[in-house]
Amino acid sequence: MTALTSTPVTAQTLAEILAPRPDTYACWQRSYSADHLAEHPLQKVTEVFFHLSYYEMEHHEAGKGNYSFSVDFTTRERKGGAGGLCHQDDQGQVICGGDCDSGALTIRNARTEGSLLLELTSGGMTLTDCGDDTPFYLPAEPDDTLFLVHPAHCPAD
Repeated sequence: MTALTSTPVTAQTLAEILAPRPDTYACWQRSYSADHLAEHPLQKVTEVFFHLSYYEMEHHEAGKGNYSFSVDFTTRERKGGAGGLCHQDDQGQVICGGDCDSGALTIRNARTEGSLLLELTSGGMTLTDCGDDTPFYLPAEPDDTLFLVHPAHCPAD
């Protein structure tokens, strides 16, 4: 993994990452090359796909909906994902918490236009694969903590 620091970069709100308009969504991804993985033999993740969406329900006030996320990780051994809701805390940090206590990640803008940094927190994330009911844990160490993802096309629903 490229040496990325945990030093905060320019602050960015959830609304700046994705406008709070009903049924708005965006995607980011990163596939690591064989050369990159050879240089980082401790990195388990070979691909990351991150989806962020905004939705409002009938009882929501306009602009007061929720942000949901899903993240898929492909590792050297298997594939799995997690999803849940994102919010902005009092310090301005964007936190995405996985359903069923699967873990959390933070998102923030990167120095590259439109790209994001995803950082696994709480030591990692529990992932599941729809075809396999057995969850597995992706620890956030040693080279699987911080991921630079770039804007990507979202698959059609």
